Parts: sequence; C-alpha cells; structure tokens
Amino acid sequence: MGIITGLLFFPIMGPVRGFRFILERLRDEAEAVLRDEGRAFAELIDLSLRHEAGQISDSDYAEQEADLLERLNSIREYRDDLLHASVEVDEEDW
Repeated sequence: MGIITGLLFFPIMGPVRGFRFILERLRDEAEAVLRDEGRAFAELIDLSLRHEAGQISDSDYAEQEADLLERLNSIREYRDDLLHASVEVDEEDW
C-alpha cells in the first residue's frame, strides 16, 4: 500500500488495526494465564482448602481436581514440547 493510499484509508484502517492489535494482546495474555503453572497450582491449593473447609462437596472436588490436574499436565507437555523444539533447533546448528 502506498503512502497516499495509506493516508486516504487511515480513518478506516487505523481503528481496525488498533482493534486487531488489542485483540492480539488480549489473546496473548489469555494464553499466558492458561499456561501459568503457578496459577494452576494456586487454584489446586485453593480448591483443596475449600474442600477441607466443607465449602464444596466430594464429587465437585474430584471433578474440579481432575480438570486442574489435566490442565497442569497440558502445561507441562506444552513446556516440554517447546523445550525439545528449541533443543532440536540448536542441534541442527551444530
């Protein structure tokens, strides 16, 4: 896109690009939260404390615990995949 075309379409494309930028940042932040192992551990501890305090039933605890453990396993697999991918790239450079 040329300079003149860019300037002519800026009133239309500027807000669109800005909105797209914001959506990409929100997506990145959401992925970071979902991939945060510490946060998942904190949720697991909170769940355990609520169960011990009698705030949730045994069946709800078991269901939510299974979901959190699955999420932790997913996070660890994702991290391991990233680690192995970077190691493979480094080995190819040798």
